[in-house]
Amino acid sequence: MELAAGGPVDSDRVCYNDVSWHNPDILSPTLEALAREGVILEQNYAQPLCTPSRSALLSGRYPFHVGRQDDVLRPHMPTGLTLNVTLLPERLRSAGYSTHMVGKWHQGNCAPEYLPHHRGFDTFLGFWCGQVDHYNHSVQGALDFWDGDRALPELEGVYATSVFTDRAESIIKEHDASRPLFLYLPFQNPHAPLEAPAEYEELYPATMNADRRTYSAMVTALDDSVGRVVQALKDAGLYSNSVILFVGDNGGSVFSYTDSKTSDGGNNYPLRGEKGTLWEGGTRTPAFVHSPLLERAGYVSHELIHITDWMPTLLRLAGASADGDPLDGFDQWPMLSAGQPSARTEMVYNIDEKLPNAALRIGDMKLLWGDNSDSSDWYPVLEALPDSSDRAPASAWRSVRSSLGSLGEYPVYLFNVTADPTERLDLSSLMPETVQAMLERLLELSKELVPADVPFPDPRGHPVDGVWTTGWCKPY
Repeated sequence: MELAAGGPVDSDRVCYNDVSWHNPDILSPTLEALAREGVILEQNYAQPLCTPSRSALLSGRYPFHVGRQDDVLRPHMPTGLTLNVTLLPERLRSAGYSTHMVGKWHQGNCAPEYLPHHRGFDTFLGFWCGQVDHYNHSVQGALDFWDGDRALPELEGVYATSVFTDRAESIIKEHDASRPLFLYLPFQNPHAPLEAPAEYEELYPATMNADRRTYSAMVTALDDSVGRVVQALKDAGLYSNSVILFVGDNGGSVFSYTDSKTSDGGNNYPLRGEKGTLWEGGTRTPAFVHSPLLERAGYVSHELIHITDWMPTLLRLAGASADGDPLDGFDQWPMLSAGQPSARTEMVYNIDEKLPNAALRIGDMKLLWGDNSDSSDWYPVLEALPDSSDRAPASAWRSVRSSLGSLGEYPVYLFNVTADPTERLDLSSLMPETVQAMLERLLELSKELVPADVPFPDPRGHPVDGVWTTGWCKPY
């Protein structure tokens, strides 16, 4: 099969409880309509952080197989996603696809070889680092907004999501229909910093917590943008042979990363935990597939799917080769299109030797081991959470504190996440044989681990004349 158009729309830090099909207080009518006309994926998993998830999506490999399992890349780290793997856009371009990326990269910028337009994308508009101001497009006081190799200071003051949507529409409108199209659209919304145009904030009650209100407005702005992109596909005659994926890259942040006493706007309730953790709230993300090519549509799937699965699935749809690099993902098109069982029965949440922690799922059972205690609560949305200006303490949330049981040096937990997706009933003391078998499987998998590549920041990577730079490290 060759698609006229296909590709993922990636929402940055969108939370389980921050899409309207999970929470009617969120205004995302376009996304909900697309989801309900397609297949809603209730057991969709990503990595707990941005950089690892994006590497998994683009490479089809678990992050612990490519050294990306620990933390995110910072602007002046002398590294990037290893050049030893062939990425999804490279394979699709080899199969004749026109490949374009618009949005957040976060896979390294110290050398040109790490940048999107050198990793299989014909064009790139967006930013290299983990986040930028949505209006001045800077991070740590320096500009990070690019069209290919050219910095874009002239776009200061324009909301980044609007810039990305305009470019996506332009790509679709100007696309040569004689070639199939792959468009990767990783929006920054609703990732911090919390900023939204006033017309979206005004859709939400002024009585809401200010951070929560802005965050919700950012989701609605994203919703409008996705609607514009889908309409562009229809106007260009590409929609009837397209596949649209919407995926969250990790669980949402409940607390600010820069100040753990304040809100970051997101909410994963009723799931446990948040971004950066291996609890379900850090890894189970909103997702759907929408396509006129689906044999069965309009239903909710509870089959297991992982972010590494998108690469082999899209390669199959595109008629592109999956030979060469080993892949950890599975072709899930039979499950997605016809409601068949998932191609996977096992999933590694992560294996991180630095924290250390790890989590593994086999069938219904999930084992967590190691340092997973931070942000381990359940965080309901409070109707009137104090504003961040009031330095709202973490105790403002009505949370249920877990009692930690230990096995060895670090805690071990066992949950049936099919029956208990909120991870409230730890079964480790009741099922010691299952715990032992899953720990042995984790140990076996850990032998394949590539050491985490998280070097210290390099002063050569500091901005020059107020702009982040590339070409100051040797790629590998």
